[in-house]
Amino acid sequence: MRIDASLDALLADALTSDYEGTDKKQYQNKSKRNSIQILIVAASATLVTIVLGMAIAQTRSQASENSATRDALVERVQAADRRVQALEESVVTAQNDLISAERATLAGTSLGEQAQQRLERLRIATGQTQVSGSGITVTIDDGPRDYDTTIGNEPGKVLDGDLQLIVNGLWQSGATHIAINERRLTPTTSIRSAGRAILVNYRPLIPPYVVTAISPDANKLAGTFRESSAGLLLEELEASYGVFWELQTVGEVTLPAAASDAIEDTP
Repeated sequence: MRIDASLDALLADALTSDYEGTDKKQYQNKSKRNSIQILIVAASATLVTIVLGMAIAQTRSQASENSATRDALVERVQAADRRVQALEESVVTAQNDLISAERATLAGTSLGEQAQQRLERLRIATGQTQVSGSGITVTIDDGPRDYDTTIGNEPGKVLDGDLQLIVNGLWQSGATHIAINERRLTPTTSIRSAGRAILVNYRPLIPPYVVTAISPDANKLAGTFRESSAGLLLEELEASYGVFWELQTVGEVTLPAAASDAIEDTP
């Protein structure tokens, strides 16, 4: 009995010693794994913070650069516009001086009077002098902006082609002189788009667009235009896309000379 008891005690001591060693090793290994995981998580968090910080700094820097570039472009456009306005005023002054000199030179003889009358008719035909007469206005503006901006769909926006159609319709209806937003049109006038803007002789227009036309009979001009293909198109644009348009007889009007045509190719 003593021998068995001794053997049992010895076996129990061995097993206890083995289990205790195993528990300690497992605890040490688990502690190491936890430490490694903590270090990995901390390093990942630090890396993410650094990347986010760099991205935010780069975005702010890019936004600042874009704002500066936009401001510089706006200033250049405004400066160019002021320069063009000054040139237009110079052209008008030069035209008036030329007309005065021609009248002084050609006055006094029948041949000179005939030449002066012919020059006046040519200037009126080419829009190089202001004209007055009975007129109408066709006003057109963009419709409500309920469009899908993700695809750039703007069905209610007035296009350069719409203005071209109105102008051609007025010519065909009997107009003798036309201006858009007080920009006189001539046989060489261009109406085109640049981005979202509509240009007349390379000068941007601001809506609403007011097309003024002179005719010997303004009432007849208005009636003929309303029944023309251009008038019918405007009715369709209004009904389908909400484009605003209005036709009015305005009585006596004066259209300015087309000074811009003389400087449209100025660098």
